[in-house]
Order: sequence, then structure tokens, then C-alpha cells
Amino acid sequence: MSWAWLTRSLQAKLLVAVVVCALIPLAGVGMWLSSSAVRSGELLLRAQLDSAASRSAATIRQRWAIRRSDVLMLATSGPVRESLGAPADTAPAYARQAFATMSGIPYVALRDNANRTRWELGDTVANAATSFDPRAPGAARQEKTTTLRAPVIDDSGRPLGEIEARIRLDGLVPATPTIEAAPSQFIAYRDRTTGTTIAPVGLPAEGFSDERFDWNEHRWLGVRVRLDEPPVDVVAAAQLEPFLSPFSRTARAGAAALALSALIVVALTVVVTNRLTRSLGDLALAADRVSHGALDARAHDTSQDEVGRVGRAFNTMLDSIARMMRELSQREAVAAMGELAATMAHQVRSPATAIRIDVQRAHDKLPADAPERALLARALGQLDRMERAVSASLKVAREARTEFADVDLHEPLERAVAGVSREHVSRSVTVDTSAIPATPFPIRGDAAALEQLFGNVLTNAAQASPDRGRVRLSLRANGGPLLHLAIRDEGPGMSEEVRARAGEPLFSTKPEGTGLGLAIARRIAAAHGGSVSIDSELGHGTTVTITLPRG
Repeated sequence: MSWAWLTRSLQAKLLVAVVVCALIPLAGVGMWLSSSAVRSGELLLRAQLDSAASRSAATIRQRWAIRRSDVLMLATSGPVRESLGAPADTAPAYARQAFATMSGIPYVALRDNANRTRWELGDTVANAATSFDPRAPGAARQEKTTTLRAPVIDDSGRPLGEIEARIRLDGLVPATPTIEAAPSQFIAYRDRTTGTTIAPVGLPAEGFSDERFDWNEHRWLGVRVRLDEPPVDVVAAAQLEPFLSPFSRTARAGAAALALSALIVVALTVVVTNRLTRSLGDLALAADRVSHGALDARAHDTSQDEVGRVGRAFNTMLDSIARMMRELSQREAVAAMGELAATMAHQVRSPATAIRIDVQRAHDKLPADAPERALLARALGQLDRMERAVSASLKVAREARTEFADVDLHEPLERAVAGVSREHVSRSVTVDTSAIPATPFPIRGDAAALEQLFGNVLTNAAQASPDRGRVRLSLRANGGPLLHLAIRDEGPGMSEEVRARAGEPLFSTKPEGTGLGLAIARRIAAAHGGSVSIDSELGHGTTVTITLPRG
């Protein structure tokens, strides 16, 4: 098999992708699961050892508290304090009676402030330090002790001496093992002050200091609990191999199952990719035919999977190509019309300026009470509006950057409403602005361009409304960063097809329409960071919403 096949065949690339993206991570997961199984077993063993050591430590603390209370009872008793003034070696009867009831305390002595022993009770050699194995059958318990001292003070708090007691370690540790007695598990104890230990014979010192240690040719795991009172270390230890062996076997079985799953995945991938690439091959042949000019070629796989979706998209793309070619010629015509519009606007500006000068002179020469002055003033207003519209058209045609300023939305809107109302006064179409709040709404924009934006939309609404109809305006702000101006007419509404093409240049349902009014309105809104949306339904009128950002 050559490497060229891997680069030309999609099926080979998919197989490589499966190996790289699935099998290699699957192998990593298998390795992680294998190691995790062993780690989980070790964590379980550690938890068991920690529980055993904690239970033993709790028992030691409880028994130590009992021993300490016994010693404190002696240290605070009156007869013991009085015995400090009696002859040496004379223990009071109270002390002898109390000592006889103390279990686990083989030796008690009273010493004065000069550290002289006043009297002693019990075995004076109770601190033997020979090793001891509590699990050995029939082993005799040696007297391994730790020291407990309690001060003797008078009623004023002045120290008089101290009671020194020896506490047997084997009396503090639990009488029964806290974990199952087995060759692979044990609990050991050590007095940190004297180094006295109760542990299996031959336990190395590392057993009390290291978490893992080697002993008797085995690897051990130990969990240590350090007690402050008494100063004893408790170590629960167990062999790692017997406990972790079942987890290792489970991990190996899981790895084998993953390997088998990987083989099944590869086999299924070969079958699936063979069918998938066959469908893609047919699609590639159709694409080759299109590349050679056969635009009537179509993909035949129309299934519901991704390949079928690609086939349907391919067919849709071919249908769109013809439509785009038609639209291309239309756009060229629109571009030419834009240049013509710019030229016409430039040509109109000069005579309009001359007309305005003449009308202004005529207006100024008339007497102040002449009725013709009102007509001339109205004509001047219309000439000003035409001048602003021409200027805005030139800006849009040249795509120049508009100089924005702070504008109150009411100003361009009121001028647009006044102009449209005068144009449609003969049809008695009214523009209702009662829903527009009187509160100022400042925005950043070009006043002339905004007037043209509102005027174009209002003109379309007035033309769509019947005679004596009404165009309603409403404004929503809701305290947000956007203003929503809704313009609703009472016209016949639009079908889905007409609404989808509304705003398309040169498209209009009116015989005398050019289809440029809404297109220019959208360009002006976009230049101000806003948008124009249309909501319409046949028989229910049309609502055009102009969205603009606040200033």
C-alpha cells in the first residue's frame, strides 16, 4: 500500500482520523483506568488503615484521660500534700488505698520541690524496655511504661512538689486488634519520649516514620496517627501486594476489554466509511460536471444524514447560481442608477438654489400683512426640505462619512410628519403622533438624513393607506440603549413573497414606484447603527419598526 493512497482516499483519511482521534485517546483512557484501579485499591487500603489507627488512637486517648484523672486525684488530695511534711518513705493510707484501685499504673512517687523522693508505691522497675509482640501466642506482657507528672500545689497556688506516675503502654492500647489479625496486617505503638515500642518483633524504625517501607521482603503501607498526650505514635500497616492483587487483575481485564472494543470500532469504521465515501464519490462526480459547465447536474443522494444534506445543499447552490446571475445584472443597473441619482441631485441643487433666492426676495418685498407671504413661506420650507434631501442623497450615493451631532429625535420626525401630511392632504390621510412621548430623546446622527429616513417610511405608509386612513406612530425606549419607532398603516398588508423582497432596490408593487425609498431608509439607519424591520400580514396592515441607538 503506497502513501499516495492515504492522501487521495477519503476512506483512508477517515480511518487515520479514527485511529488518531479515538483509538489513541482510548488507549490513554485504558492506561489511566489501569493505574486508577491500583490507586483506588491503595486509597481503599489507606482508608481502612487510617480507620484502624484512628480507633486505636481514640481508645488510647480515652484510657490516658482515665489514668490522668487518677493521678490528678492524688496530686490534689489533702493527705498527699500533708505527706510532704511527714518523714520520708511514709505514704499516707489514702495514697495506698487509691493506688490499689488504679489499673494500668504500676508505680507512683511523690517528689518535693528539691526533687527528693518522699515516698514510692508499686514496682520501681516498671519501665522495662524489652521488645514485645502482642500477637505472639502466650507471650508474657512486659511492663513497658510512659511517664505522667502532675503538680502538687497548696490552696494559694504555690507549688509544693509533683506526683510522678508510670503508665503501662499495654494498658493504654486496645486489648483486641482493631484490624483483622493476619500476617499481612498489624498495629504498632511507640512512646516517642523513651522510644519504647509495642510492635511485631523486628519492625524497622522506618515503620514509624515512612509511609512506605520494606520489611520481611515485602512492601508495606503504613498510616501513622501522632498523639500529643500521651506522646505515642500509632501505626497501622498492611502489605500492598495481597491487597492490590485483585485490583491489578481487574485493571488487566479492563484493558483487554478496551482493546477488543478498539478492534470492533476499527471494523465498524471500515464498513461505515465505505458506504459514506461511496455517496461522497457520487457527489464529487456531480461537482466535476458542474465545473465543466454542466449546470444541469444534480446530486441524487437525498438521505437525511450529513451526506444527503450536502447533496441537497449542492442542488440548492446550483439553483442559487442562476438567481445570483440575474441579480448581478440588476445590481449593475442599481449602481448605474445610483450614479445617475447623484448626477441628478447635483444638477437639481443649482437651479433649486436660484429658485430659493428668487422666492425669498419676493417674500421679503411683500407687505407684512399680504396673504401671499404665507404661500411663499411654505414654498421656502419645501425648498429647504428638497435641499436637505438632495444633500442626504449625495452623501448616500458617495458613501461619505456623515458628520454626526446631538439631535433630538422629535426634530427630524416632526419635519418629516409635516412634509408627508402636506403631500397627502388631498386624500385626508392623517399621521397620528399621540403615542410619541413629549420627553426629549437625544441621539447621535445627521438631522437631514434622519428626516429623509422617517420621510421615506412615512411616505410608503401614507401611500399604502386608504383615503381618510390613519398612520399611527409609537415610540418605545424602556430605559434601554435603543429607541424603537413603530410606523403602522391601515393598508392591505404584504404577502410573504412581497415582504421578503421589500427594500430590494428597483422592486415595488406600485406602478409609479422605484423601490428606492425603503432601500435608502435602510442604508441611513445602518449608517446610524440602527436597523429597519417589517412586520406585515395580508389584510392587517404593515408595521415598520426603526431601531436607533440613544445618544
